[in-house]
Amino acid sequence: MRFVLAAVIAVLLLGAVPVPQATAQNDDPHARLEVSKITPSVAGAGAPPEVTVSGTLTNTSSRAIHDVEARIQRGEPAATEAAAQRAVRDGSQTVAEQNFTSITGSLAPGQRVPFELRIPFTGPNSLQVTSPGVYPLLVNVNGRPAGGARARIDEAHFLLPVLAAPGAPPSAPPKPAPTTMLVPIVDYPRLSRGPVPGSRPVLMDDLLSESLAPGGRLYELVRAVGETAGPGSRLGNSLCFAIDPDLLATVRAMQTGYLVQQPSGGTVEGIGAGTARLWLSKLKEATAGRCVIPLPYSDADVVALGRAGLPDVIRGALDTSSRQLVQETLGVEPRKDVLWPVEGAIDEPAAGQVAAQAPDGPGITTALLRPEAISGPAPARVRGSGIAALSIDPLVASALDPLRDTARETTELSPQTGDGVVAAQNALGALAFRANTGSAPGGSVLVAPPRRWNVSGEDVRALLTGMDQLAAAGLVQPTSLPEPDAAKLPEVDLSYPVDAAGREIPRRVLNELAAQNYRVGDLFRAADREPAVNVQEADVTNPMRNALLRGASSAWRGNPDAARYWVNAGHRALDLEFSRVRLEEPNGKLTLGGESDNYIPLTVANDLPVTVSVVFRIPRTPGLETKDLGVLRIPAQGRRSFFLPTTVHRSGQFTLDISLATPSGTELGPPKRLRLESGAYGPVILVLTIIAASLLIVLSAFRVYRRFRNRVHRVAEANAAVADQPDAASQASEQPDTESPSTEQSSTGQSSNGQTGTESQTTPLTTTESDRSPG
Repeated sequence: MRFVLAAVIAVLLLGAVPVPQATAQNDDPHARLEVSKITPSVAGAGAPPEVTVSGTLTNTSSRAIHDVEARIQRGEPAATEAAAQRAVRDGSQTVAEQNFTSITGSLAPGQRVPFELRIPFTGPNSLQVTSPGVYPLLVNVNGRPAGGARARIDEAHFLLPVLAAPGAPPSAPPKPAPTTMLVPIVDYPRLSRGPVPGSRPVLMDDLLSESLAPGGRLYELVRAVGETAGPGSRLGNSLCFAIDPDLLATVRAMQTGYLVQQPSGGTVEGIGAGTARLWLSKLKEATAGRCVIPLPYSDADVVALGRAGLPDVIRGALDTSSRQLVQETLGVEPRKDVLWPVEGAIDEPAAGQVAAQAPDGPGITTALLRPEAISGPAPARVRGSGIAALSIDPLVASALDPLRDTARETTELSPQTGDGVVAAQNALGALAFRANTGSAPGGSVLVAPPRRWNVSGEDVRALLTGMDQLAAAGLVQPTSLPEPDAAKLPEVDLSYPVDAAGREIPRRVLNELAAQNYRVGDLFRAADREPAVNVQEADVTNPMRNALLRGASSAWRGNPDAARYWVNAGHRALDLEFSRVRLEEPNGKLTLGGESDNYIPLTVANDLPVTVSVVFRIPRTPGLETKDLGVLRIPAQGRRSFFLPTTVHRSGQFTLDISLATPSGTELGPPKRLRLESGAYGPVILVLTIIAASLLIVLSAFRVYRRFRNRVHRVAEANAAVADQPDAASQASEQPDTESPSTEQSSTGQSSNGQTGTESQTTPLTTTESDRSPG
């Protein structure tokens, strides 16, 4: 189930991989012909007197096929490069057609049967080969589908180099063609996180473990090269391994255990740790003492990066860490002066940038390019950059890569499964053609298989064995990868193909990559090595940058959705690593005291293995004022506590947002929101209190004043009344007051003076009318 889920993810990212189509002349082939062996691959002295082709035939239709038979047909030997190219791509018209051989009487739908065809070089019912040359051969399979007419149901065509006429000694050209072969060790990006010190690596799927195991693509490729053309062999020095550093980093991460991402979002343990160790040991043996050139990290599309104006990202794809990774893993000193760009083409801006990307050396001085990517013959010097261009042989490249010059050239495995034998055989024919005609570009042959070379171990052995036979016969001369002096070469201009530009990683995806790459660079500038931990800053940031470079891989040319996925995956990986430098929120609500002398406790944790310089970023909060603490250094894998001086301007509750950033402003861990409460009275409250007290005093004074004024007014009125009636007032004042005011007494109760009586008596007080003046 684990592999099924991983395969589903891979299909979603890589896009639907078309089913390999048989190279039949009819548009709707009824069967699938797979050639598994061709003997001899090179016909010469001591070779068998006949050609044997074996393989399998599968009915891919929904109808039975009856009377299935096949034969081998021959065309005229290729005399021109165009004829050889047509023979490789489309087959040639045949001139010798022999009798059919029965394969099976009936082939049911889905049924698969083996076959073996034999035909002599000369004599009756033969190929009628009488002279040396490179001959196109055709395996023609006929049958009668149920309910239909007899027709060709599938075919396979390939080149057969014949070095000598039957019974005659081989004839070699005057000068053998110098030949160098690249061995691409490239896969798809797999590492979605890591390896960063302190965290476990995570792979997008576990399909790489299958490729690294015995029987897998990468394992068989490495083992076949090591066993067939090891160091010290005739072909030994002519092989140059082109290795993607990202693949080495991924396999190294797998060795010590890793996690595999699941569609549900979780992870499970990977199962390829043992196979990773085994494969690395095989690769180390195969590359010992050999030429090794590192590709740009993750085989990044440097032309697209250059067009997007991202020289820093190009520098990261080509920097010394990739070469160091190759050297540490394989124990060899890689060549740092060679670039094999995607699709063998580069434009002027990218050429100028890659030529200046090595601070510890001369940078890229040699580029391996297609003939159509430059304006003249190679080797030559690229105008304006000082780079020497070496030409990849187009005929041999087309033979090895059936997907060459298509939109699927860099994104898919090539050749398709089952076509490796024919591709290897065509490559031998193309090599022999080059040697016999002397038409190799620049006089030498640079063999460049497809980036993601999909061949079995037997296919590789057949190719290398055939190349060794050509070398023994004097047709080719195995030669190490040249180191041309650009100053002594004629100048040429670059010619970047329009169709190649159309397959580049989209600019909008690269813009997001650039934005995230800036974050990585800012963290690098804010980090310092901690002596106690002894981890370099680049050891932390390079994996982050490399995760972004996987979004610019050649694997995603023409597949922008996959490129965007990997850039976003790198973004998520960055967020995860940046969150390891974070602010830890205090427990509970914080209460502040008076106006000043308040301190908010803050703790910063750093789980990275390097010291990181940080600053607090605090937006303005009404009622609060905090002091800037400046740049703070947080030790590697440690914590530091700080007290943030705070001034309170009012009482109440506050929300304070605090985040961490590098000194240049790149945010680190997630921001924190603090809840604060204060009962302090600030200057505003004091001013309001003074104003209120002043108003109270004023109002109280005004009230006292009104009372005093009313009393004065009443006295004045009384005095005025007395002044108006002086006689009455005098009489009243002269009469003696001999009796108290009258008192009413109840007839049955006590009197007012306390005496008891049964009858009350009232004594009237005689007054004049004038005595009843107002009081």
